[in-house]
Amino acid sequence: MRNLRILLYVFVLSLAACHPEGTNVKQGLDKAAQLIEQDPDTASIILETIGMNQMNEAQLAEYNLLCTQFNEDKNIPHSSDNQIRQAVSYYEQYGNELQKSRAYYYLACVESDLNQEKDAEVHFKEAIKLAAQAEEYEQMTKICKRCSLYYQKYENFDEALEMERKAYASQLMLIDSKDNSTVILSSALGLLGVMSLLFGLLWKKHLTVHSQLDTFKEEMQMKEVESDKLVMQCNYLEEKYQSLQQHIYENSPVVSKVRQLKERTGLSSKISFFSEKDWIELLRLQESVYGLVSKLRGISPKLTEEDLRVCAFLREGVQPACFADLMKLTVETLTRRISRIKTEKLMLANSKESLEDIIKSL
Repeated sequence: MRNLRILLYVFVLSLAACHPEGTNVKQGLDKAAQLIEQDPDTASIILETIGMNQMNEAQLAEYNLLCTQFNEDKNIPHSSDNQIRQAVSYYEQYGNELQKSRAYYYLACVESDLNQEKDAEVHFKEAIKLAAQAEEYEQMTKICKRCSLYYQKYENFDEALEMERKAYASQLMLIDSKDNSTVILSSALGLLGVMSLLFGLLWKKHLTVHSQLDTFKEEMQMKEVESDKLVMQCNYLEEKYQSLQQHIYENSPVVSKVRQLKERTGLSSKISFFSEKDWIELLRLQESVYGLVSKLRGISPKLTEEDLRVCAFLREGVQPACFADLMKLTVETLTRRISRIKTEKLMLANSKESLEDIIKSL
């Protein structure tokens, strides 16, 4: 059935080729653009039947853009940027915001495959900005998700997470825009219902009310379905957010430096350096991933910055003998301090668990 449909398209386009002034070119491009999302293979065959020598500059730009889109959607690695750059050059002069956005987006995809890292980042951001100006939220969602993959390719996980957030926000805007249309439609139906009550016969009143009730039930069911989808999206993004946060934590140079202390012994040489910036970053990471600082201060506002630093090392399982020198304390003094944190500040004197186990359980 699918092959028959492809043959039909090609046959129709072949007949159109007999028409003067390149009508077949326009028809072929329009049909390929219509099918490129749902049936890219058929769109590709249609593009192959179009004679490039019959195209004007605008048609050539659209043709090159569609060819690049096909390769991107089919995950075919881009080997050259000649086609897409012709399209970008044309749409920069004559295109609207959506056309420019699509051109920059596919240029960025090509540049990403060609490892042109900085250029790809610039064009991804330009495509997002133009899609936002055009209020094309579906296009913006698509660009942000692809840009997130680009940042993950270069292990820039903070930017990747930000792109995921923007994609999610765009999805909400898309849903909201559809909701607005539903509200407008519902208002129009309500007005027609009032007019029907005013000018209709009495027996139609029951039918109108019943119809409105059915419509309301259908809308409520649609809202429930949309709500379920939104919950699923939120859960998915939350899991992805947590995964990215954990990845950032596990690969942090500061955390790696802390974990190296576990292998030290009392006779080992002191760690070379642990700056104030390292302390701040360690507490920031543990707060973002585990909520450590806020949870500890929620139990005891009396905890000082030094107390929190001690707890941060214990959270990573580093023993007092391994980091006492970093605190500029003796092992004995640090051990007593750990005991006071547990008994006097956290008020857990009766707990049989160590402070390390208590912190890890938070």
